[in-house]
Amino acid sequence: MNTRFRFKTIALLISLSLLGLLLSQGYWLKGLYLSNKTTTMEHVREAMRMADYRETFTRMDTLKSKDYHEEVKYAISAGDDSASKDSSVKVSTIDTTIQFRNSEETLKDYLSQLSIMEMQIQAAIHQKIDSLMPINYRQYEIYLSEELQNRGISAPYQLQVIQPDATDSVLYASPDTINVVRPWRNAAQIEFPFGLNGSFYKISLSPDKIVLKQMAGILISSLLLVVVILGAFIYLLYTILRQKTVEELKTDFTNNMTHELKTPISVAYAANDVLLNHNHNVSEKQQKYLTIIREQLTHLSGLVEQILTLSVENRKSFRLHPETIYVAKILPALIEQYKLKTGEPLSITTEIPDDLHIIADPTHLYNMLSNLIENAIKYSGEKPCSISIKSVRLSDETCLTVSDNGIGISETNQKRIFDKFFRVPNGNLHNVKGYGLGLYYVNDMMSKHGGYVSVKSTLGKGSTFTLHFKNK
Repeated sequence: MNTRFRFKTIALLISLSLLGLLLSQGYWLKGLYLSNKTTTMEHVREAMRMADYRETFTRMDTLKSKDYHEEVKYAISAGDDSASKDSSVKVSTIDTTIQFRNSEETLKDYLSQLSIMEMQIQAAIHQKIDSLMPINYRQYEIYLSEELQNRGISAPYQLQVIQPDATDSVLYASPDTINVVRPWRNAAQIEFPFGLNGSFYKISLSPDKIVLKQMAGILISSLLLVVVILGAFIYLLYTILRQKTVEELKTDFTNNMTHELKTPISVAYAANDVLLNHNHNVSEKQQKYLTIIREQLTHLSGLVEQILTLSVENRKSFRLHPETIYVAKILPALIEQYKLKTGEPLSITTEIPDDLHIIADPTHLYNMLSNLIENAIKYSGEKPCSISIKSVRLSDETCLTVSDNGIGISETNQKRIFDKFFRVPNGNLHNVKGYGLGLYYVNDMMSKHGGYVSVKSTLGKGSTFTLHFKNK
């Protein structure tokens, strides 16, 4: 996939994730705000009712102290009788409809009727007490302020009493609302009736300020959470962009470095070959050192080719060039090459039918087999190296196996040997050279061919690597 396209995809996904988070957070906060606003309005209405109760009972206590016992008793009984007469039909109606409703609806009906009865009783008592002693509006406002504070509502408000056939009067207005026609934008008015003559209290306040104050902690924490996530997303995008730049620089450096190294290696190899093979005055000691130089130049040339191959296959322009390959025809030259390079006894046997063919890129197939043979020689241990190359043709795949009698690989390391730059740890011993790229290259190339590579190994008995090519 194109690196630039991949970066844009990641950036788009991160942006969509952040947008989804903001929308879900906003939706949740809006629901919480509406719920708290409804609860606040109910609390204000309940505070008005309890303040009216307290003011009424305060006047009742005053009447009792002035020997108005009979009038007060009559007011309570009259309120009970009035409420019971007015609600008897409603209660009986509820009783006759129970059989047609489920239990939850019936309970709601009862609670609603009980609330209505309570308000009627309160209004009847209120009217009788009012006839004996006028309402102390200042005392009511004090009680209302206390009830609001008890419910955590601390905000400026304006309190009015509305009476039929009378001029409305402002009982109380907080300092920041006096002489202001519209003290709040979208202010809410909550009414609470008292008495039976249509009189009611009306309070004007801004529930938005109250709710926002109550939600301050949640709003601040949500904002901080969004800021932290946004910062993390921005840092992630920055890191990805930085890694992309570093990756491009590394790729360019690798390509330039490998190409530049090929020329001096070739020149040094040619000069060494002339001194070693065409100079008859070379002493035995000089020949020994020249041989070591040639081996190291060969090893270095192989590493450069391998790094260059890995760099090329990661490019956007990398393409396989598959063709029909008869495996038995490419093996002799490969086997002869390693017999010449290896100074120790080496046995390589093959069991490949002449007509066995696979569809693969010839260059990369050659390199994969070369890497497997080279690893078998490297990890042969102290005993003579013996390598066997076989083939198995199945209905859906063709397998090439490279087996050796080397030191083997533990089960733990078998899971990681195809990782890039991984090498089997041997303590402080460094007698085997390499960078852990060979098996990674084999695994990567097999996946690009549509197949895979597997390994079976036992410590001390050797290893078997199998290339699985799909039949096409």
